Amino acid sequence: MKKLLVIGASGFVGGALARELLAQGFAVRCLARKPESVAALAAAGCEAVKGDVGDPASLERALDGTDGVYVSIHTLSPQSGAGGFMDIEKAGMRNLMAACKATGVRRLIQVTSLGVAPDAPSVWTRERGRIEQELLASGLDVTFIHPGMIVGIGGRGFGMTVAQAKSRVALVIGDGRGRMRGIAIGDLVYYLIGVLDEPRAFGQAYDVGNDEVPSSNEMIDMVAGVLGRRPPPKIHIPRALLRAAVPLLERMLKTPPGALKDIVGSLGADGVGDPMPIRALLPRKPLPFRDAVAKALNI
Repeated sequence: MKKLLVIGASGFVGGALARELLAQGFAVRCLARKPESVAALAAAGCEAVKGDVGDPASLERALDGTDGVYVSIHTLSPQSGAGGFMDIEKAGMRNLMAACKATGVRRLIQVTSLGVAPDAPSVWTRERGRIEQELLASGLDVTFIHPGMIVGIGGRGFGMTVAQAKSRVALVIGDGRGRMRGIAIGDLVYYLIGVLDEPRAFGQAYDVGNDEVPSSNEMIDMVAGVLGRRPPPKIHIPRALLRAAVPLLERMLKTPPGALKDIVGSLGADGVGDPMPIRALLPRKPLPFRDAVAKALNI
């Protein structure tokens, strides 16, 4: 029985992954800054350990005796110093790379997002793409999984789309024409676990998702249809207007300088990718968007 470390188990994707790993009989260890944040997982059999990607010693302790590590983090935390807003995440992944080498743990699987590439226009996806390149050159057995909108209760993008579909008038950033491939949380977890012992996945990055790439406007309308509601009229908010409010929002929300500006700038960008290569390894076809929504909302 393999023992696997999950970093990010207090979050939506990491929590779903840890629960399914436990259900399949794996021994699971969860790294958390606050172990009480994974209390439900601990009650289900997960070993909760205190630590953080910013603490190299805690990473080595958490990795000790494990057969692999899953990473699902989204770091937009306030940080000191003059560095960029991605510095915590970049430093954390480099710490993890070093800790894997120190403990002899070779298998590393990370979930990020569609669009991650070293030359991506967004700072967030570009810096993640550069870290991916460092990890691919590290000698570790790494695999990266890139989802678009993750359909499930707890997914931020999906939650916003449901809220818009339920509104009398939906407020949409930009023109609403940007397309995004979706994936049910269960299908994402299927891929994450499926690549674990698949040598052909070592050193690879895979886009994942269903066969549809609806626009933001279309997603809202499809969710409304699943809910049995009429599609709401939409007011499209120019991104330039939101960008003007970014400095104030960053101070109010205490996000790192530049983070919200980058996120706002990337809103409305297409997230299409190519979901076919991974299906050569793992043939289960993901749920269509409407079916994934109905399952998530228990309809």
